[in-house]
Amino acid sequence: MTSKSFLPLLLLISSFAYSQFKFGAKAGLNYDSLGDLELTELNAENINSDTKTGFHIGVFGHLDLLTFYLRPELQFTKSENQFDDNGFNLQKLEAPVLLGYKILGPLSVFAGPSFQYILAEKAENLNISSVEENFTVGLQLGTRLQVGRFGLGIRFDRGFTDNEVTILGNNDIDIAGKIDTRQKQWIVSLSYDLKSKKNRQNND
Repeated sequence: MTSKSFLPLLLLISSFAYSQFKFGAKAGLNYDSLGDLELTELNAENINSDTKTGFHIGVFGHLDLLTFYLRPELQFTKSENQFDDNGFNLQKLEAPVLLGYKILGPLSVFAGPSFQYILAEKAENLNISSVEENFTVGLQLGTRLQVGRFGLGIRFDRGFTDNEVTILGNNDIDIAGKIDTRQKQWIVSLSYDLKSKKNRQNND
């Protein structure tokens, strides 16, 4: 294939990819579960975790590939948990890269890796160390309903490996324990397409 015949093909592929690409904003709620606070002292009972609702806000890209689609996302997430009277929260950046399959009409399913970077960890009434790893990888899978520009999705997120933070003390009481920060979580998101097919057709 000569360079002259290759150029129109490249332009055609680029035009197709651009015409199928859209981007938008998303936000929603996170229902996190860090598990119990596991104390390392002999004869000490673990402290149960009470799940609290967190939130996320971010942006996404969406590339249609016939019955499939590729959806990279970037979002800021804050998650919260309670261990008796001890609060614990994480602030992090998450970057899921999802491959979706359109089942029927506006309904689709998706799965893919989720890259997480912890920005900060804070605790109430607990003295804690830094997490073992700021960067971890997990898996997300879920389903999405798309109606016009709006999308509603629910997904489950689970880390591939544990990522613990060590408890150094509780106020004036010396205790030792660990919390796994790479939690299991259910995520509910509402998204809005900023670039719709209708607008693309009007601009053509």
